[in-house]
Amino acid sequence: MEHKLPTLGFLGTGTLTSALVTGFCQRARETPYPILLSPRSQEKSARLKAAYPDRVEVAASMQEVVDRSDWVMLAVLPGAGEEACRSLCFRPEQKVINFMSDKTLPQIRAWIGETAALVHMVPLTFNASFQGPIVLSPSNREAAEIFGHIGQVIQVEERYHAAVLAAITACAAPFYTLMDTLRQWTGTQGVPEELGAQYVSAFFQAICHEASLLDADGLHQMAGTATPGGINFMVKDHLTRQGGFQMWADAMEPVMQRLAASIPRGGEKM
Repeated sequence: MEHKLPTLGFLGTGTLTSALVTGFCQRARETPYPILLSPRSQEKSARLKAAYPDRVEVAASMQEVVDRSDWVMLAVLPGAGEEACRSLCFRPEQKVINFMSDKTLPQIRAWIGETAALVHMVPLTFNASFQGPIVLSPSNREAAEIFGHIGQVIQVEERYHAAVLAAITACAAPFYTLMDTLRQWTGTQGVPEELGAQYVSAFFQAICHEASLLDADGLHQMAGTATPGGINFMVKDHLTRQGGFQMWADAMEPVMQRLAASIPRGGEKM
């Protein structure tokens, strides 16, 4: 008998949902999961439906998404999370994934009632091209299998640890700003704008790929690899003396205050 793939329902159709749906639909030959979108963000929903008419359907309401989906993704804005969840009726056999970064699973359980599964997940827009990590907490075999098609699922038992890893995602805009700053600097040196952008992007892509092949010891070793007097040593020394690296760690503190203020260290009980 043919195995029926579960329907994936998304409550909220913002930038993240658009990226994830794109990732799933680009893998149509391998895993053609049916996808149901909520009517919010009508422009994005309509664009995804037009791009993947055989895979994507737009529901008439958020409740219809819940009624017709096997897995429901809570992808609404955190500020609207409680109101949205309490307004909907979830089924006991339903499986739910929370994308709201600063909400705990006990909070959500109080809003939606008992469900067959409730997990927290941290996907990102780069999953549209089937790459990059996806944090999942706690472990769930089926959720890991589904999202493993569009990223590398990292299963974390302790919710606080998931928040720590989620804090790193706040470095995306600063990282792009670093790249853009260097791109602009090449322009001040007379390099054509597009040429500078091409090189900066390709350079950091290669660095990040190399880093992805390293374990903790390898990463630490590479961080300490700089020939005394060489140009890498010069830049690293300058930034170290200016506090340029410690500032990144310091910037994580307010992020953690937001993401983990209500999450106890040592585990979150369901």
